Amino acid sequence: MMEYREFVEELMAEIKDEIGLKAEFHEADEKMSQDSIWVYMSEDNSSFNIFRLFTVESYNQWIQRKITFQALVKEVKKSVENFDDMCVPDKLKKLKDYEQVKENLFIRLINFEKNKTELEKAFYKRNGDIALTLYMKIFDEDGMLTSLKVPLQCVERWDLENEDVFMAALKNTASMMPPKVYDMMRMLLNPGYDGEDIDAPDYIPFQNAMGNCLSTGQKTNGAVAIFYPGVARLFCDKINTDGLYLVFTSIHEVMVHNARMIEPEDLASVLNDTIKEATPEGDVLTKHIYYYNAETDQIEMLE
Repeated sequence: MMEYREFVEELMAEIKDEIGLKAEFHEADEKMSQDSIWVYMSEDNSSFNIFRLFTVESYNQWIQRKITFQALVKEVKKSVENFDDMCVPDKLKKLKDYEQVKENLFIRLINFEKNKTELEKAFYKRNGDIALTLYMKIFDEDGMLTSLKVPLQCVERWDLENEDVFMAALKNTASMMPPKVYDMMRMLLNPGYDGEDIDAPDYIPFQNAMGNCLSTGQKTNGAVAIFYPGVARLFCDKINTDGLYLVFTSIHEVMVHNARMIEPEDLASVLNDTIKEATPEGDVLTKHIYYYNAETDQIEMLE
C-alpha cells in the first residue's frame, strides 16, 4: 500500500500523462485549509484557471477502495473537457470590455483567510474576515452555475470606480438570486415550502431568540443576501429596531436577530456549536458575529 506522498506523486504523474496539463501539489497552510493538486486548465500573464483535487480526501477514498486512480484521473479530465466545451477562454477575453460582461457579474461571499492566496489577484471588498468577491458567470443551466473570480487587473482596465463596479454587481446578484426568508420549522415539515419575500407587506420577521434565516431562492451561496441594498434596513423597519446581529452559519445562509432581544455572546456560542456539528468545512464563512447599525447603514464584524 502506497504512503500518502507516494500516492500524490503517482496521481500527478498520471494526470500529466493522460491530460498533458501542468499539475502542482499545494500543501495546506494558513492560507489553504486542505492539501490539493492544482491542474492548470488555462493560464496567461494576468490570471489562471485551475481544477483542484483535494488529495487527503482522495487518498482516503483510494485506501478504502471506494475509488481508483483511473476514476480520479477521469474526474479531472472531464472537468477540463467541460471547461473547453463552455468556451471559457473565449469568454475570458470579453473581460477586457466591461459592457460585454457587466450583466454576468455577481458577488459571492468567501472566507478571507482561507482564500488569501487566490484573492491576491482578484477583485473583492473585505468586511472583517469575509471577502465579498466579484465573480463572472460562465455557464448557468439546469441549476448548475459555473463561474470564476474576476482578476483585479481586468477591473483596473475598465477605468471605472471600484465602488461603482461593486454596487452594480451586487444589484445583479440580487436580481439573479432574490432574497428569501425561511421559517425553519416550516422547512422541516413542508419540503415544498419556498420561503417568504422580505419585502411582502404582510411579512413580519420573528423577534424571538430563534431569529430569521435569510438566504436566496436558490438556497446556495445565499448569505450574500444580507448585503443587498436595503435588505438589512428593511428587517430593522419591520421589527422596529435600530440594530441586527448577523450569524453566518454557512456561506448559504445568515441568521438575522433583533439586537434588542439577545446577547452576542450567546449567539457566538450557538455559532461555534453549529459550525462544529452541522457545517461542512468548505461551507464555513466566518466564526465571528456581525452587527448591522441602522443609523449608519453599515455591517461590521464584532471583535
